[in-house]
Amino acid sequence: MGLRAETIAIIGGGASGVLSAIHLLREAPVPVRIVLIEPRAELGRGVAFGTDDPGHLLNVRAGSLSALPDDPGHFALWAQRRFGAGHQSFLPRACYGEYLCSLLEPVEHVPAGAVDISPRGGRAEITLSDGSRRLFDRVILAPGSSPPAWPEPLGGRQRCWVDDPWAPNALAGLSTDDPVLLVGTGLTAVDAALSLHSAGHRQIVATSRHGLLPAAHPDHPFPPAEITPPCQPTARALLEWARSLADEAGDWRPVVDALRPHTDGLWGTMDQSECLRLLRHVHRRWEVVLHRMAPSVSRQIETMVVFGQKTVVPGGVQNAHVTSGGITAVVGDRRRRFGAVVNCTGPGADVGRSSHPLVKRLLARRIVRPGPFGLGLDTDAAGCLRSTDGTLWLVGPLRRGQQWETTAIPDIRVQAAALPRSLWRVGALVSA
Repeated sequence: MGLRAETIAIIGGGASGVLSAIHLLREAPVPVRIVLIEPRAELGRGVAFGTDDPGHLLNVRAGSLSALPDDPGHFALWAQRRFGAGHQSFLPRACYGEYLCSLLEPVEHVPAGAVDISPRGGRAEITLSDGSRRLFDRVILAPGSSPPAWPEPLGGRQRCWVDDPWAPNALAGLSTDDPVLLVGTGLTAVDAALSLHSAGHRQIVATSRHGLLPAAHPDHPFPPAEITPPCQPTARALLEWARSLADEAGDWRPVVDALRPHTDGLWGTMDQSECLRLLRHVHRRWEVVLHRMAPSVSRQIETMVVFGQKTVVPGGVQNAHVTSGGITAVVGDRRRRFGAVVNCTGPGADVGRSSHPLVKRLLARRIVRPGPFGLGLDTDAAGCLRSTDGTLWLVGPLRRGQQWETTAIPDIRVQAAALPRSLWRVGALVSA
């Protein structure tokens, strides 16, 4: 008596979903039929790799972005053959979407959104945005990051307020004569500033609570370092230990690189109160030094700042309203006028406030529940959503909370590569 094949739906056709499909098709112990549910026409792009702006670069070197954990040079070799790029190159982000598509074997692509999931006797029925319903043996949720929340001080959305800077032509209609306010100073704001500058804007103001821009990668990577983190540390002890290493190294970046493989283990052993302290006091600064700009991007931003074409203001937006002359906003401690405001706050932190239609629906129906600290959805260590009897699985950024690092390709590819083993181990691929 052999194993029967299963029909598996993957909801989300961005990097998380396509990486899941790649590994299931390559490594499942029996034949599987994959159905990718994604409203976009192109798979593998998503928000992260859907941009066609050549100035939007990957913030990780090509040599660290293989889709295959057991073949770390795979993307670098592909990029060398395709573009003549080197192992240390920072390529346009659209290239990575192309790479993922090149690895994806033929699958059924359903160009619709999933609006609901209902358990059906050990299987799952998905309701699609076109009103149709389909039954699957297992479902992999891969929706990417939570959509950004609309900043409350901005009030209701108005004509000249850009909610989604990644939407097609979102920045195209803005007047180059008026200042533009970017709410946020992370990588989204960096890309938005580059696009605006390329379009002729020379008055760009970016603001956030701390006013911290992402750090820059060095022109040449630091040599790998071996470290032994403290066992079950407090937040304060961990920070002091990391600072002492940084003082010895003369730079934070090699310490962060060496610490990164240990962060999930440390996160899992710390008390909840200590995890909360890390979130409150260290989280933003950790993001700044971990998710860095490519060196060439950093130099562009520095040049814009030096020539007064971009200004970074700490303190965030206190309030904003539309006037006859545009938008008046209090930024930091100063009232200013802008022609447009762009929401660059990045992924929403509280999954309970997610605007993602499917996630909202599943939470409301208690099919799924928030994970630790409300950062993502509650899963077991393998990514199975709790209380779903092995039917629903999660890959990607919404595993945040159970894991500290789950937003970048090196983290997501490990989750995707583990799927075939995890599904089989829990009996998701059952005997006929």
